[in-house]
Amino acid sequence: MNASSPGLSPRTVVEHYFAAVNAEDFDTLRRVLHPEIELTACMSRPRQGLESVIRFFRAVFERYPVHSDIATRLICDGDTVVADIHFEGRTDTGIDITFEAVDVFDLTDGRIRRLSQWFDSADLQRQLRSPKP
Repeated sequence: MNASSPGLSPRTVVEHYFAAVNAEDFDTLRRVLHPEIELTACMSRPRQGLESVIRFFRAVFERYPVHSDIATRLICDGDTVVADIHFEGRTDTGIDITFEAVDVFDLTDGRIRRLSQWFDSADLQRQLRSPKP
């Protein structure tokens, strides 16, 4: 797959992103993310540049070894895609987590140049503090 192909629609690029995130496929992530990507994620400092963002995802996947980002709706407007997401996962300490999120993608040259991730961080913190059943 050449996800940075100018022939792919922004929607298709974002679909490739979600498939790569769920599979922890860093080769595909490197193809869909712009070299100068900017990432703003809840509960984290902003990241700039491909390798910084890849390190961020590696750290998230270590913390959540079981994870699934399910895009339940994609709204496309030119080179911008907004995704409603249902997240399900389990932390490295065995805590099950679920929450809804919104990601906003801005593409440049067929790649994700800017990504912001939004969710209820207070709810996530509450879930992380919950004792295991």
